[in-house]
Amino acid sequence: MSNFDLASYTRQGKTFVAANTAAKSVIAVTTAMTGVILHNPAGSGKKLLIARVGWAWTTTPAAVHNLGLALAAPNATAPATLTAIGSGVLNADGSGASVSAVGRAYDAATLAVAPVSVHWWGGAAFSGTAATTGPFSITQDIDGAIALVPGATLTFSAVTTTMVGLGSVMWVEVPA
Repeated sequence: MSNFDLASYTRQGKTFVAANTAAKSVIAVTTAMTGVILHNPAGSGKKLLIARVGWAWTTTPAAVHNLGLALAAPNATAPATLTAIGSGVLNADGSGASVSAVGRAYDAATLAVAPVSVHWWGGAAFSGTAATTGPFSITQDIDGAIALVPGATLTFSAVTTTMVGLGSVMWVEVPA
């Protein structure tokens, strides 16, 4: 059982969410990432504690694949060629677009360094001759076990084949 009190963080206005609003491709790790990207700007003074991630397929995969989270090491160079994530960054308490969050969420970004996969949490397998995604959507409670220090970036990542769908990320911002 986790002692990560997400409800308390949300009541304090420290919890934020972002999600794709149109299908995106999640790819293998490289410096040009697509899908869900969360960046903690250098000098932010905050750590971003990953609370929960979610995924829903919109296209049946062409092959067996795995869905994971990848981390890019802290870097003073901010991501470039950015596409803001569809939902924008929202307060998790339902009060709307956030003006206080330091975390930045993107559908696509070019990173200064390639991320490294650190956590596998879903995927699709083959049943007979057809690919299947099992449940239509999956979520994973991270409960703060993965954190982004200032300058670090989190991305969704895939192995074997590109995944197409909708992703979401929820995080808590605390002093660094």
